[in-house]
Amino acid sequence: MVALFLLVASTHFAALLSPGPDFFLLLRTALLRGRRQADGCAAGIALANLFSMLLVWLTLSLLPAEGGWVWRLLQGCGGAYFVGLGVQAFSAHRQLVLPEHGSEVLGRWRVGLAQGLLASSLNPKLPIFYAGLFGVLREAAMPGWELALCMLWMGAVVLGWDLALVRLLSQPRWRSWLQRRVGLLDRLCGGLLLILGVYLLLGALSRS
Repeated sequence: MVALFLLVASTHFAALLSPGPDFFLLLRTALLRGRRQADGCAAGIALANLFSMLLVWLTLSLLPAEGGWVWRLLQGCGGAYFVGLGVQAFSAHRQLVLPEHGSEVLGRWRVGLAQGLLASSLNPKLPIFYAGLFGVLREAAMPGWELALCMLWMGAVVLGWDLALVRLLSQPRWRSWLQRRVGLLDRLCGGLLLILGVYLLLGALSRS
């Protein structure tokens, strides 16, 4: 179970490392409105992630222990989604272009909070992503209190990484490293997603 949690946690963090919609929202906010508003945006993104995880957790808790055909269907859909994301990440050839300088504008933390919360809450891929992750943990028969700890851990990781990202974006050396390594990060994320996707698909097929 520990190995499975480490795989899920690594996949979650790799997905954070690979630049996506939240990354570019933080980047735009930091460059246009300054660090204070970007910090609020990071908090809003973390809250939206927690809400998505809570929704997924409550939904999965309604399913019976054995799951039946509904659980097999969810497993299969989640596995196919992860495999699709993994293949997409492996085939991506992105060029990440970052501005050289930020903004000295002093934005408002509460405005950033609302921006991050709204933007991430409206992202339909977020609950699907967490449904796959929590589906893997539920497949391992992890009890509810451990799932709650995993949820809090992932929320803390999202907040900590996004706050760190706001500060790293102000460092030219970090921006240069990220531009050179974006392809490697995509492939790392893709590989972990493929592993989890295949795990879910095999679990769904073994119960059919």
